[in-house]
Amino acid sequence: MASALAMMLGGAITNAFAFSGSNYLFSHMGSNANEEKIRHDKAIEKLEKAQAEWNKKRIQRLDFLNEQLQKEHHAEHTFEDDRSEVTVDFMPPLKCYPCVVCCKRTKPAERRNLNGEKNKEIRKYLVNKLFIRPQEVIEGVTCNKCRLFCGKEIQKKQTTKRKAEYLDNDPDPDFIPVVRSSSKNVDCRSPPSIQLKLPSTTASHAQCVVCKRHGPKLVTVPNSARYDLFLQRLIILPQGARCCPGHLSDEIFPAFREQIVEKKPSSDFNQSDIYNLTGLTKANFDDVCSKIQDSPMRDSHCRTIRQCIGIFLTKLKCGMSNRLLSTLFNLGRDATMRAISSARKYLVETFVPENLGFEHISRNNVINNHTRPLAQSLFGDNTNPAILVVDGTYIYIQKSGNFQFQRRSFSMHKHRPLVKPMVFVTTSGYIVSVIGPYMGDGKNNDANILTHIIKRNIEKITDWLQKDDILIVDRGFRDSLDLLNELGIKSEMPSFLGRGEKQHSVEESNTTRLVTKLRWIVESINGRIKFFRYLDKVLPTNQVPHIRDYVQIACSLINRYFKPMNIGDPEADELMVENDGLDKRSYKWSKIDSTDFDIEFPRLNEEELRNLTLGTYQLKMAKSYTEEHFDSEGKYEVLVSTEDQFLLSAKIQSRHISSKCYQLWISFNECVVLGWYTDKQFRINNWGQYLLDAKNIPEPEEIDASDDEATVTEE
Repeated sequence: MASALAMMLGGAITNAFAFSGSNYLFSHMGSNANEEKIRHDKAIEKLEKAQAEWNKKRIQRLDFLNEQLQKEHHAEHTFEDDRSEVTVDFMPPLKCYPCVVCCKRTKPAERRNLNGEKNKEIRKYLVNKLFIRPQEVIEGVTCNKCRLFCGKEIQKKQTTKRKAEYLDNDPDPDFIPVVRSSSKNVDCRSPPSIQLKLPSTTASHAQCVVCKRHGPKLVTVPNSARYDLFLQRLIILPQGARCCPGHLSDEIFPAFREQIVEKKPSSDFNQSDIYNLTGLTKANFDDVCSKIQDSPMRDSHCRTIRQCIGIFLTKLKCGMSNRLLSTLFNLGRDATMRAISSARKYLVETFVPENLGFEHISRNNVINNHTRPLAQSLFGDNTNPAILVVDGTYIYIQKSGNFQFQRRSFSMHKHRPLVKPMVFVTTSGYIVSVIGPYMGDGKNNDANILTHIIKRNIEKITDWLQKDDILIVDRGFRDSLDLLNELGIKSEMPSFLGRGEKQHSVEESNTTRLVTKLRWIVESINGRIKFFRYLDKVLPTNQVPHIRDYVQIACSLINRYFKPMNIGDPEADELMVENDGLDKRSYKWSKIDSTDFDIEFPRLNEEELRNLTLGTYQLKMAKSYTEEHFDSEGKYEVLVSTEDQFLLSAKIQSRHISSKCYQLWISFNECVVLGWYTDKQFRINNWGQYLLDAKNIPEPEEIDASDDEATVTEE
């Protein structure tokens, strides 16, 4: 500290002498004395300012070092005092190697010496720019982080100096240097290039190129082995590839050369493969990929955008594991997981908002284009309201190790852990929105979920719904009806049996049937959602944060690309039957045979059947109808269209009048029944009972000769 004060006093005295001497000289100069004096004063002020800043930094550095020395000295005294009191043998203190820049203790792996000729520029930078004493720089060390920082600063300075020298030495004053763009946006390939299709292997540091075994004890393949492999098999092995040490002999692959296979090209799928894997046609798949083109998602070195979308849709449709997907698409498991995550993220950002949610479709559009005429005639009351059907669906999950989440997700109704998305659909089957998912415990029943949605105004649902609009719900929403009535929203729900009542009245039964006739559509939509097998499986708990994205993407695909459900217009159905000629004999039908039965008719549970038949009475009569239509050989004749495999036809005998038979047409897909129609009546007179049939010839009886009395020999 004393040396620093002495230097400051010396500098001040020198400046005073210089200032007085300069004034004396300027007094004896000519007319330019004032200009020279002003220039000289500015130079002196600049020098004093620079010297003051240098002294300030140096004083701060010296104070810091003194504090460190005092701390070390105090620590030594404290250690000696403790040692004098305690008679215990201690290990000698470890030597500390602090970084001369950040003063942090350096580990052996991060320690870099500053001596030697190669560190000359770094030492010069530390002394001139960071004001560190030369002796400390020579004897000290730096950490990797500080050394890298100093190297970058030195490189910047050298680059700037070279540019300045180039511009100063340029003889042409009108020369303008070319500003080159970033190398990331410029293709450095020369114009007259020829591409050679040479096979190559995968370059991985994690696994062996021969046996595909993962590390850690792998070595880098030497250049001699790479050259030998190319000369012998014309396969390029990228530089930096790894292999097991036992596969090399004299730095080549003598015995394992044939086991190295070239990298397989990406899998190419035709139209039928795309439909089987993703559930979409090729045109629909191309449309999905086009929606992602404007997103930040880009092609990588191992997969394209189309492959990424294909992997995600295959997982969603087929429910395959990541291991099977990596084998199918010839990708690593980690690359497959990253592709699924990227596709899910950007589909939710770009594709879902255009096809799902209360904000993507207007109320008038729902009324005019997505409401069945039957619904308007039953509940419309000439006011033409918006009619929505609301219900929850279940996504089953694994049992969680978190006890709190385990209790909140366990459903006492289904006796298993699950989450519940709430589905809002129109009477024609168009999915307006899917909100959730919610917990599965008793506190998250259907009524509480609907109350939460309305009070929180999720997706601005209260702004979308208007007075006198109708929500068709089941009995689980009974506790939320008061809230709907306060908002002026009507609700239609099946009736309850009163206390002491054994059956509904005629009016209550008819109302319940009308509600069921319109509410079955939401059950069919839930079946369509489970068409994506991934949502029909028991999902692991680490996928719970992404269930909402999966369900919304599935519903968006249903809205955009799937065939609409039956709109329930009898005139339209009759027009379709007449235009397509389904009731004419010229239309080609084929009988269903058990030997070549390949029709994927959906399997409906008891609840879905009750929704389709408006109750249990028709289900009880189904057994009698089935026995009525069995012939003498026990066969039941059902026809399938040769032009559309998702169209069935059958004749149903009237159980009241033997001369009447009804023709029935059923349209379906893999998961739900889309629609049905019957209108034609046919008279059937069994005139065959009055005629003889030549083929009904009784078979002759076989006579056993052993029973003849003439052949019996008495003993």
